[in-house]
Amino acid sequence: MANLTQVFMTRKDLQCIHEPFGDAFYFGPERLSSRYEADVQARDDSGFSDSTFASVFEQIEKKTEE
Repeated sequence: MANLTQVFMTRKDLQCIHEPFGDAFYFGPERLSSRYEADVQARDDSGFSDSTFASVFEQIEKKTEE
């Protein structure tokens, strides 16, 4: 699988967004992971504590328009 990822990440005619939902999944207000549940400071320090799944979709849409 790593080789396939490498191919997509090195092609100049493709835009690769690696694990785009991780920030919302771990740190955002809609987070689905319990990993940082009790660590508000870590979520705030991540810079992604306001990241939602909708905001990630918006960022992806912006990148496709570039």
